[in-house]
Amino acid sequence: MKYLKFFSIVLLLSSGVMRAQTIPIDPRSGKVSEAECAMTTYPLDTAAAALVLFEDHTLKIDFDVSEGVPLMYTFHRERVKILKEEEKDRCDFEFYVSRDPGDLESLTNISVVTYNLENGKVVSTKLPRNNIFRTRENDHYDKVTFAAQNVKVGSVVEIQFNRCTARFRDIPDFYFQRNIPVNKCVYTLKLPRWLQFKAITRGETSYSIKESSEGGLDLGTFFPGNTLDVTEYTAVDIRSLDREPGLYCPRQYRSSMSVVVSGLRFPSLYKDYSTTWYDVDKQVLDSPIIGQIKANCRFEKEVDQALQGKETPQEQLAAIIALVRGKVQWNESFRLVPAEASKVLRDRSGDSADINALVASAARHAGFNVAPVLLRCRSNGILMNILPDTDAFDKMILRFELSDGTALYVDAADPDGWFNLLPDNDLVTQARVVPLDGPGYWVDLSNLSRNVTQYTVSAELTPDGVMKGTAKAAYAGVPSYEFKEAVRKLDSEEKILELLEKECSAEVEDFVSEGLDEYSDHASMQYSFERSCDVTGETVFVNPFLEHFHSQTLFRAEERKLPVDFQYQEQIIYSFRLILPEGYTVEQIPERRRIASALPSSAVLMASAKDNVVTLTYRFELGTLLCPPQDYADARAYWTALLDLGEQMIVVKKN
Repeated sequence: MKYLKFFSIVLLLSSGVMRAQTIPIDPRSGKVSEAECAMTTYPLDTAAAALVLFEDHTLKIDFDVSEGVPLMYTFHRERVKILKEEEKDRCDFEFYVSRDPGDLESLTNISVVTYNLENGKVVSTKLPRNNIFRTRENDHYDKVTFAAQNVKVGSVVEIQFNRCTARFRDIPDFYFQRNIPVNKCVYTLKLPRWLQFKAITRGETSYSIKESSEGGLDLGTFFPGNTLDVTEYTAVDIRSLDREPGLYCPRQYRSSMSVVVSGLRFPSLYKDYSTTWYDVDKQVLDSPIIGQIKANCRFEKEVDQALQGKETPQEQLAAIIALVRGKVQWNESFRLVPAEASKVLRDRSGDSADINALVASAARHAGFNVAPVLLRCRSNGILMNILPDTDAFDKMILRFELSDGTALYVDAADPDGWFNLLPDNDLVTQARVVPLDGPGYWVDLSNLSRNVTQYTVSAELTPDGVMKGTAKAAYAGVPSYEFKEAVRKLDSEEKILELLEKECSAEVEDFVSEGLDEYSDHASMQYSFERSCDVTGETVFVNPFLEHFHSQTLFRAEERKLPVDFQYQEQIIYSFRLILPEGYTVEQIPERRRIASALPSSAVLMASAKDNVVTLTYRFELGTLLCPPQDYADARAYWTALLDLGEQMIVVKKN
């Protein structure tokens, strides 16, 4: 569902002068050359593991008189070059086809041919039809899978297929840009004049645009002279856009086009498909999201018993969550719409939506005011406000409103979370709360918790240049979530010590943790360490920092066109105390420094020496989740200064 209210055709386009693609190809089906098979690297990106040599994608919408509905037809052909071993699986394909007879959906004319250069000749291997598998995925969809044959490094694979569906409003976004380079891409839209729509382009790619028209199906008096407007977009030499440091969702920045259908306008028929977020709220209210939350609790007596002796709302809700978790094991996946409660309880396993719905139902029985919160995870891109749609969301959590007006947000399925403590992937600036009686409203989840990491290090220096001591780290907010999650996944003290020794560049033992098994917003650890310092003659160089607080890759690039995403807003406090051995004095300590940025963010480093004791304090604060491209240069200089602070030395010399 992608509806929006527009009654004129609007094209927001990036166009430019077209040039020839770097790799000349014959775009006709099957015309794969010896040169394409022989190439070993792509000149514009020698590190590329694969390359789209050519893509031809045509989307057409026309009215089918026999069925009495508009249909969307897709004709796709793509030619891919495999350059490295890790991209061989790119030629494995998976499609979902609706089982609903009213959708009139089909996937036909599937053809996959692999071309290899053997003994100086291009040899083709065609996918047999019996290697195309169609299985029932669920009550709504079949899954069609197939894989190219005889794929190896150097292969060229050409795939083509046709699709048809009556769900003509569900036009998939088309991506000119991929996570691998694209040599040439042609995207053609054939849209009738009775279709009301808006086309939106994003990204950096320039296109050549060719416009024409062609006749559509004969609709008689229903729409005389049915004409399709044809717009062909051609782009060449499109760079890859894959994972970059500090970027949750590269896909949202790739050059792409969205076509949003808003209505149909015939002489004798008009349909408005536009919608608002309030319309989306109504869909949610009629969905199993609300249905399962409103359903009667299936273990009321156990809820009543679990609440005995629990005084605060947080204690009561924590007891309900623990009760549900004892009945249903989280499968570590999240979803928007919960399954039916009886099935989840019978299976004793469920995803986040299933567990949250059970908790919400039990909490309603206990008298709590609860509502689902729908969000789009940061890894799936920013929610677009101009496209109201339930498909904009991919996860459901809960909001409890207490009698004093306090709001508590929680993903009840997540064992490492707590009230108002969500993982960094959920820290979005826009999430939709849909009360059980509607209507919905927006909330900001980006800064619910106070995220603090406080280190305390107490050490002494031996005459032979070894720093020994104890370190304690106390985590609050998201850092506690990350710590609990990391320890849970490491699953052994041996692995924990191994990781600590790598991070601290020291020998570590006597590891002790607190709060790991508590359902709370805090945790801590403590350990003893020994680290050898650099010694030159009678001079010892001591790096007081046991941890690297800031990523060295985040601002490594000199220039950047995309924003930098930070995990969360945070505060770091690092306190260090060092006792010197007899006969040694401090020759140099880090100078007091305060640095700031437009992010907003700031850091302070202070050190002092008295008698045979050196103390150092480092404080860092970050008050944003985003560094926009226009602030990148300033932020990079600031980040470089931060990294420099972490390399400051205490210089000690023997008397």
